[in-house]
Amino acid sequence: MLIIAIGILGVAALQFRGLQYSHDAYLRSQVNVLAYDMADRIRLNRDNAATYDAQVTDYVIPAVRPAVCVQTGAGSTQNVNNDVACWQQQLYDALPPGSTADISLDAPNNLYTIQLMWTDRDGTQHIIPFTFQP
Repeated sequence: MLIIAIGILGVAALQFRGLQYSHDAYLRSQVNVLAYDMADRIRLNRDNAATYDAQVTDYVIPAVRPAVCVQTGAGSTQNVNNDVACWQQQLYDALPPGSTADISLDAPNNLYTIQLMWTDRDGTQHIIPFTFQP
């Protein structure tokens, strides 16, 4: 009985660890999707691309759902506000509260960096930057 009990505890520990790794992989894939989504939004609205940098600076994902977004025609300054509002809702849906998002512009090189940071269950911070040119 003792050997069987130890074996069952070992299997349970493996299952628990597998769930943790699965959740970490889920968050990493969500970060990729979110970063590429915002990069596509910036590329679509190139005329107002510099405005995105000012709109998303050290944004902290709140515990309460952010304001509703309403899409307008592409290429307008109003669309930047809506893009950011929609992206903030997506961040809220995908990442844990307290995670952060930042968009920065390296103007001389025309390079944008989208940086997403979250803390996993073990307390380890993960920071993933995506750099692109619109």
